[in-house]
Amino acid sequence: MQPRLTAVLVEKFGHAFSGYDLTTGERRFSVALPQYPHEFVVDREGRFGYVGHYGVQTFAHAGTGGHEVFVIDIARGEHVLTLNCEPYSRIHGLQIDTRSRVYALSEHGNTLLVFEDPHARQVPDRAVPTGGIKSHLFVVSRDGERAYISNLLSHTVTCVHPYDACVPPVAVNAGGRPEGCCLNRDETVLFVASRDDHSLSMIDTASMKVMRTVRTGEDPTRIYLTPDNRLLVVNYGERSIRVFDPGSLEALGRVDTVAKPIAVSIHPNGQSAYVALNDNSVGVLDLSSLTLRHGFSTGKEPDGLAILEL
Repeated sequence: MQPRLTAVLVEKFGHAFSGYDLTTGERRFSVALPQYPHEFVVDREGRFGYVGHYGVQTFAHAGTGGHEVFVIDIARGEHVLTLNCEPYSRIHGLQIDTRSRVYALSEHGNTLLVFEDPHARQVPDRAVPTGGIKSHLFVVSRDGERAYISNLLSHTVTCVHPYDACVPPVAVNAGGRPEGCCLNRDETVLFVASRDDHSLSMIDTASMKVMRTVRTGEDPTRIYLTPDNRLLVVNYGERSIRVFDPGSLEALGRVDTVAKPIAVSIHPNGQSAYVALNDNSVGVLDLSSLTLRHGFSTGKEPDGLAILEL
């Protein structure tokens, strides 16, 4: 059978991990999960998805939350393993490095967990304090030696060393309630969005000092780097995507999304991006014209999103 491009995504309020044919919008599979899965990451072969069990509706809701990472065989559309993060809970951010080690962030425990071989061992091999409070999202360097973590309640961004916990976290202030974050191509610059200050900052990763800050739309939540080296900032409150030059932070454009944009995934051809929207749909963004059109409907509250060849 000829492989087809498939959008895989978490449906937070549908409590599922689902796949949709990118051409027709037809649902190819849906895996039922416990209540309120949130973020996920896919391995480099596109075979397995690792879904964090946040376990409460949003970061503003009370509760201990879930303490698992669900491993999904994407080709089979099956939940095949569960990684146990107990006693660390409210698992939110997920990342993977070039050695296929899986990183899971516990917001409730303010701890970064490392699964060095998750298919052989379903408990963490390492647990590293984040140095912040209400640790929500993060990005890890390709070699796994550094992780940059946004902490909602301490209003800090911290750098930690997953394989040398003797090195203390280094914190920097990049605005109130920092959340979205990504690295530039050579990992010398970290970009961070502040939800309270409605700003985008660039941080030198060597010194952990803020180099520049600019305004973006209201309530920015996620940041993405396109293949042609542009930054896409998803603004939840403004219902827009703003475009910036990653070198200067010069504003390059704006796309109004009508519904609240939640997550973005770039098409393999680099010419378009797919946008998860809170009206239970995925839109298609033309990266040349910066125009958005309806793509297909999804289950309730699509969250993280990835485009795979299945």
